Amino acid sequence: MVFSALTVGTTAGTLGGTNASDPIDLRDISRRGDFSLSYVTSCSGDIATAGTTNFTYLCSDSRDGTFTKPSGAGTIGTTGAGAGETGSWSFTPVVTPFMKIQAIQGTAAPAVVTAHLNVR
Repeated sequence: MVFSALTVGTTAGTLGGTNASDPIDLRDISRRGDFSLSYVTSCSGDIATAGTTNFTYLCSDSRDGTFTKPSGAGTIGTTGAGAGETGSWSFTPVVTPFMKIQAIQGTAAPAVVTAHLNVR
């Protein structure tokens, strides 16, 4: 599980924000590089919509290294801004030993995000 009912988009009382997963070690989990991200977003508190959530991935050569968005890649998908969204996207990350999944929330409303990384 990448995120478990994580509220994204509230930082010190302001809307908009970014949360990143713990590092994911890719060295032994997929020889084919076939990944998908399943997600569920829902409203936070008494706000009527969940806002838009963008999912990207970041890469690093080491678990404790600096994670950066790969050049020309890194986008996984964007949810709608309704009262809640469910879905999945397939993606093929660049070759990297470690990856983090990042949820970026717009400024319209926070969202509660649950996401799973699926590997084949």
